[in-house]
Amino acid sequence: MAATKINIAPVENKYIKLIMSVEDMDKEKLVDLGDSFLLKMNKKSKSGNELYFSVLFAKKMMNKPSRTSNPSIAITKNKNLITVTLTIMQELESIQESEGFYWIKTENAASPAFEFSYKMNESYYDKKVTQVLAETAQPENTD
Repeated sequence: MAATKINIAPVENKYIKLIMSVEDMDKEKLVDLGDSFLLKMNKKSKSGNELYFSVLFAKKMMNKPSRTSNPSIAITKNKNLITVTLTIMQELESIQESEGFYWIKTENAASPAFEFSYKMNESYYDKKVTQVLAETAQPENTD
């Protein structure tokens, strides 16, 4: 059974860094398109957070080191199990708020092409972003 992990954190009080990892996924979950694979995921947690992710990548990208660009994606294979790791860095202002939820959305047309959307409930966003920003805020010197 594949495990999906999402780690989200503010960086330098200006950016948001999101790391999504799908570990030990059965290779049969990939759609074989000849020289490429397609992976689509749509998950909803009990807390209401929703993840939509699709990626189209060339088979030759399997087990290649990921580029250190933004966004970056790594796809590794161990026997018949696949691990996909996506790292995205966006400006905090790019997060959209709507009806008590926060959205991180991005698309990438380069290789590998992917679409990513993550919808967080307000309490999760406050715990992972707002509280961390408040804790790291530097008090002003009033001397």
